[in-house]
Amino acid sequence: MTKKLLFSFCVITTALFCACTNTSENKPTQKPKYAHLFDYRSEGENTYINVYLPQDTTTPYRTYLLYKGEKKKLPIGDTIPVHVPLENIGCAHSTQIGFITALGKQNQIKSIGSVALLEKKSVLNGRKDLGEFFNGWTFDIEKLLTLSSDGIFFSPYGTEDIDAIQKSIKTPILLDMSPWENHPLARSEWIRFVSFFLECTEEADSVFSALEKRYLEQEKIAVNSTEHPVVLSGLPYQGVWYIPSGGSYKGILFSDASLEYPWKDNKETGSLTVDFEQVLSRGVNADVWFIESGLDTCPTKEDMLSQNKLYTHFRSFKTGNIFICDTNEVLYFEEGIMHPDYILEDYIHLSRGDKDYTPHYYQPIKEKK
Repeated sequence: MTKKLLFSFCVITTALFCACTNTSENKPTQKPKYAHLFDYRSEGENTYINVYLPQDTTTPYRTYLLYKGEKKKLPIGDTIPVHVPLENIGCAHSTQIGFITALGKQNQIKSIGSVALLEKKSVLNGRKDLGEFFNGWTFDIEKLLTLSSDGIFFSPYGTEDIDAIQKSIKTPILLDMSPWENHPLARSEWIRFVSFFLECTEEADSVFSALEKRYLEQEKIAVNSTEHPVVLSGLPYQGVWYIPSGGSYKGILFSDASLEYPWKDNKETGSLTVDFEQVLSRGVNADVWFIESGLDTCPTKEDMLSQNKLYTHFRSFKTGNIFICDTNEVLYFEEGIMHPDYILEDYIHLSRGDKDYTPHYYQPIKEKK
């Protein structure tokens, strides 16, 4: 080979190499700012997303390969290939509807777990074209096979055999682990996970940045307050009071609202099983009481007394400083996933008796129906 020919060959080879590396840039794994249970990386035109279990954030539980074009050309391996963007979307739970709605893509939701489980004011109410894929609270394989969804977002409870279900259908099951994130902003940040599959990551960044800014502003208001009311949460169910621990989603919200919470020192991340007497002992002097109601009828003070006369011992019951979130009337689950700033704001202002404040979700309890 002549020197001139050799030189030309080297120039062309170098140019081709540079072109390939410029169009197929591989980026290191990116971790979200708050969320711990997913991360992502880019390899050329493809994106890999890892999902983790709460008990093991080092080894991916699922890896999704998001791609365009021909599936047969992909180095799939053990990953689950997902062709993007998704056009025909299935959502198992209200929170996933909230993520997709915040991205303006709710019309692409074509199926849900169950129409009966939709919140009363859901953005999907009235849609006659919605398919369903639950039988009670579990997947109905026959229904799934008829829906032809591009992907189904689902939050596992830990009792399902996801592997068996995935092998039975071609539709990729996309695991949304946001309910197992503890910090409110970590849960909301799963909008970024969803956005990769819809190819609207810039929109997700914008939405999340705005709510993060507002959340932190509200937290600063609380920190600068001279009042730190004692707070009580929830009601007993079938004789057991499930109290949020100090390290749980709600426990962190109470902390960020600068409220004194009797169980704040328990840093577990779930709910504590406590009997009525224990709650009475530690929460009898609570200044404010927040309750979420998913029942057909929202409880009144009269209802509470009919259930247990001991409620009269609670300071907040005597003063009427009880606030109820009636999930039949507000989009607490569907919208609240993207607005922990609203929930935090309610906690801050209602607990401090701000008469000029208009609540988002919680309203003063009624004396009677």
